[in-house]
Amino acid sequence: MKKIAYISDLLFTFFLSFVVSVVLFRLLRVTIAPAFLLAILCGGLTTLSYAAFRRSKRQHEFLKKSEERTKEKLLLHLNLSDVEHNVEFIKNLLTKQSPETQIRRIGKNRLSTQSEIYFVHFSFAPVNADDVAEAARLKTNRKKILLCSRAEDAAILLCKRLRIELQNGEEVFFAVQKADAFPERFLGDEEETAGKRPFQLCFAKSNARRFLLSGALVLSLSTLTPFTAYYLIFGSILLLAALFTRIFGKE
Repeated sequence: MKKIAYISDLLFTFFLSFVVSVVLFRLLRVTIAPAFLLAILCGGLTTLSYAAFRRSKRQHEFLKKSEERTKEKLLLHLNLSDVEHNVEFIKNLLTKQSPETQIRRIGKNRLSTQSEIYFVHFSFAPVNADDVAEAARLKTNRKKILLCSRAEDAAILLCKRLRIELQNGEEVFFAVQKADAFPERFLGDEEETAGKRPFQLCFAKSNARRFLLSGALVLSLSTLTPFTAYYLIFGSILLLAALFTRIFGKE
């Protein structure tokens, strides 16, 4: 249906541009034959431009969805990991961002540079005002930065009041993405078994047409063979598979 709607949009764009162009060229006193040829050219160029715009928009939406999935996997990984792992992960990230900066660990969940103190606090529970207050108690002239997956509204307001920079999961994700510091393997990421992956590939939505053509071919062969029931049964199964994959198949 999406493809039919897309083709319909292209045809609509072409004919709209064609009609408008014909009218404009006739108003400019261009004779009918050249006006039609120029209108066809205008319609084609407009349609190609629209198609390029749609493709660019679709690719952009796909990238956004892909980034969102990666962000969710990263935050799940950090939330599942212990403090030791997360402190080392952030240390590696900071090193990639600024290789010349000296970074050392101070305390259980803190990293120190010459100008900043980083508080690493990733968990499924949002950072609250007490967590912010704990960071505020550390006496230092350096800038304080609290890294977390998410924070309560009260914690956000308290960070602003105490001049503590709060970086949530989305900001951490973009920093990791920019530095290309993703972990080699995400904790909690579903591992596909040897049998599950081929099953998903087989019933991908793109295979619906193949099932449909195969089913139609098998059903047509039922008229040319003595094993009619066999071909009818398997042809019907293939048609049902085509319907199933079209509705429930993976993109």
